[in-house]
Amino acid sequence: MKNIYLLFVSLFFCYNPLLAQNNCIDIKVQKIITSLKKGCRPEPNLYWSKECNDKHLKQFKEGASYLVAQSILDRFGRTLLGRPDGQFVMSKKEMDLLLNNAKGNLAYVETQLGIPAGAWKNNILVRIDIPLPFELNIRIPSGNESGANELWIAGGKLPTGYYG
Repeated sequence: MKNIYLLFVSLFFCYNPLLAQNNCIDIKVQKIITSLKKGCRPEPNLYWSKECNDKHLKQFKEGASYLVAQSILDRFGRTLLGRPDGQFVMSKKEMDLLLNNAKGNLAYVETQLGIPAGAWKNNILVRIDIPLPFELNIRIPSGNESGANELWIAGGKLPTGYYG
């Protein structure tokens, strides 16, 4: 595994003509990391600078939010929310915008969040707001989290541009 990490660090510093939309990850590196099997992806601090990490996390200073099916809350309870290895969230501000733009269209929400089409069909969704995400170890996802699906991409943003 250490050899893989060294490869990515090397690629980041040696190949950097085109950067992804967040200006923090080289497109070629992003594609390589995204293509790796879940469980084998490097931690973002190996291919992101501290400045990029801080810039990304600044988006969450006013809070974070996520959506969850009510059936999940009913099944697992409400004492502890999220997954043991981390919960994907977006900034509260972006969640407000997303839900306003969706106008109740669940398929739109799925598409914007990188949720497989129809995964939330026939579910009642509950919005969870996290007013102080920095007290809960908010961090850039590696893609190794149990909630990362086949639509996950490296770089801390969703394909639609929302910060994740």
